[in-house]
Amino acid sequence: METKTSVSSLVPVIGVDKDKCVNCHMCIAVCPVKYCIDGQGEKVAINHDLCIACGTCVRACKQKARTILDDLDALLAALAAGEKVVAIAAPAIVSSFPGTWRNFMGWLKRLGVSAFFDVGFGAELTVKSYLRHIKENSPKLVIAQPCPAIVSYVEIYRPELIGRLAPADSPMLHTVKLIKEYWPQWSGHKVMVISPCAAKKREFQETGLGDFNVTFTALAALMEKRAVDLSKEQAVDFENPPAERGVIFSSPGGLLRTALREVPGIASVARKIEGPELVYPYLDKLADSVEKGINPLLVDCLNCEYGCNAGPGTLNLEKSPDEFENAIESRRAEAERRYARRPGSDKAAARKLGKVLDKYWRPGLYARGYVDRSANYRLVMPTKAQFIELYDSLLKAKPEDHLNCASCGYKSCEGMAIAVFNGLNKVENCHLYRQKVIEKEKALILDSSTRLHKEIEGATGAINHIRSTLSELGMASESQFVALQESSAAIEEMTATLGSASGLASGKRDQVDRLATAVRGGENDMTATVDAIRRVSQGVTGISEMTAVIHDVAEKTNLLSMNAAIQAAHAGSAGKAFAVVAGEIRVLAEATGGNAKRISSSIDSIIEQIKSSDTISARTGENFRAVIKDVGLMADEMSRLLDFLGEMASGGSQVTKGIEELRGQNTTVRDLYGRMSAEVMAMLDELQKIAQISEESQRRIDSGRGLPELR
Repeated sequence: METKTSVSSLVPVIGVDKDKCVNCHMCIAVCPVKYCIDGQGEKVAINHDLCIACGTCVRACKQKARTILDDLDALLAALAAGEKVVAIAAPAIVSSFPGTWRNFMGWLKRLGVSAFFDVGFGAELTVKSYLRHIKENSPKLVIAQPCPAIVSYVEIYRPELIGRLAPADSPMLHTVKLIKEYWPQWSGHKVMVISPCAAKKREFQETGLGDFNVTFTALAALMEKRAVDLSKEQAVDFENPPAERGVIFSSPGGLLRTALREVPGIASVARKIEGPELVYPYLDKLADSVEKGINPLLVDCLNCEYGCNAGPGTLNLEKSPDEFENAIESRRAEAERRYARRPGSDKAAARKLGKVLDKYWRPGLYARGYVDRSANYRLVMPTKAQFIELYDSLLKAKPEDHLNCASCGYKSCEGMAIAVFNGLNKVENCHLYRQKVIEKEKALILDSSTRLHKEIEGATGAINHIRSTLSELGMASESQFVALQESSAAIEEMTATLGSASGLASGKRDQVDRLATAVRGGENDMTATVDAIRRVSQGVTGISEMTAVIHDVAEKTNLLSMNAAIQAAHAGSAGKAFAVVAGEIRVLAEATGGNAKRISSSIDSIIEQIKSSDTISARTGENFRAVIKDVGLMADEMSRLLDFLGEMASGGSQVTKGIEELRGQNTTVRDLYGRMSAEVMAMLDELQKIAQISEESQRRIDSGRGLPELR
């Protein structure tokens, strides 16, 4: 048998639905290899190069977060594209579709599958290959390898057993090679594997045989989606010769029961073992058994506890094994009757079947080699000192802290420490760690709860104070609203009064303007009168001067008359008439002089009166000018008063508008106060509820019931 050494990536066959995963670590608990799962994140992740694709996690995950990554979509696409496909069906098909498995193949034929072959017949060829190897090579140990999960486990984790794996193909690969070798009409077709198993895809990847691994569950879901009624589908049978006991190969011990037909005593040198809880620990110790010479010759082992009939890709996960095994045993009885002359006649069946098998078996055709993938497994073991540090980080400083409770999924504190050391998990996922942290947090919560309760009491008092303040604010708001109403009315009245005053002042301003105009006219008249008086005064002064001349002329005339009288006297009678004239002239001169004196006296009196009038007129003019100035000032003041009254009226309107807005705001404040008061009351109610909860929580924490122990 050829063994290849390789560090190769393995095709993913198990998927994780991140939306459904709750990080419960059930998958780690049931996983036989543990460290293929990374549990340090919020969701678990799979290292596919370490996953053996056993599907145990698929069965265990109650959240349905684990799925088998089969090839149904690729198959349907190939059929839709017109590609030629034949199918091989695992014996477990009978247990998943009891009574309708031939109709099931008829439905697939309607989808485009060309022909069907029975892996049960491939199982018969496999037993022949195993027994030929034992007979010809006398191996110390043969590990049966129909289960690809076990093959992956040996290749990755137990490479020392690779040489002990049967150097022959699995029943499925026997069937694929059978088609390609003996049915040339279908040898070029792609091969669909109707499978109960996720791991088969790994086998096809490693050997390059098989194209589509499609599980029963995926096909059943497609039938449900398309509302397929199998009872209405045509029944189709296999193209290859019928198997005999190989039809029970999917059941636990099926290999041994088939081999017993050829080698009746083989059971005494064989070990039948299945189920992940048993088979992998057994394989871990098998090399020691070989070294001690206590190992069996043949190990008939399967990953699934109830064999392939209850594989992760079947429809039997919720059924009793009695139910699905009954269908398998019924088929076995039918197959045995076909080959035996009478029930239980193994020799006759062996001879008859042997002739058929000889037609489809030749040396080397079904040989199988394996790949050493142990380099994929890079788990680093901590040193003793590192283990101490790890246990300290896990709060496991004391031996009694090593609970080995398996809640982390690793079944031992050592396993958890190794996972943490390799970055595959975190200390928070340790039960004891969480418990101790919770105890610490419990003490902190108790302290916080006590302080919180005090704060709540303080907050309750503060809110009561706020409620009281709000009540006062409400009363003040009502008073303010009333005051605003009164102020608004008073200001409206004042504005109206100012409007009236402004109208009156405007009328008075017109009167002042008319008065100013009249005073300016009187001033002009007074100025004209003064000028006239001054002109009269000047004229009177001229008259006075003329009176002085007249008086002087009168005096001179009087003197002349006196001289004329004297001359007339001297003239005698001749001068008598002249004396009379002279006398008259003297009388006239005297009268003229007297009148001139009286006129001069009157004129002086008039001049004095005119001067007095001029002085009075001057004072009157000054008074007129003072009046004009005062009237002007009064007019200016009146204008300013009018402007002020206008501004006051405008300001009053603005004040009224402001008060209206303030009234509106005050109404809003009243509404806000009402809502705030209601909210404060609601807040107080909620706070009182919180206070009650706080008291209850504190009582529960004090009594030890607040945070239950995680036992």
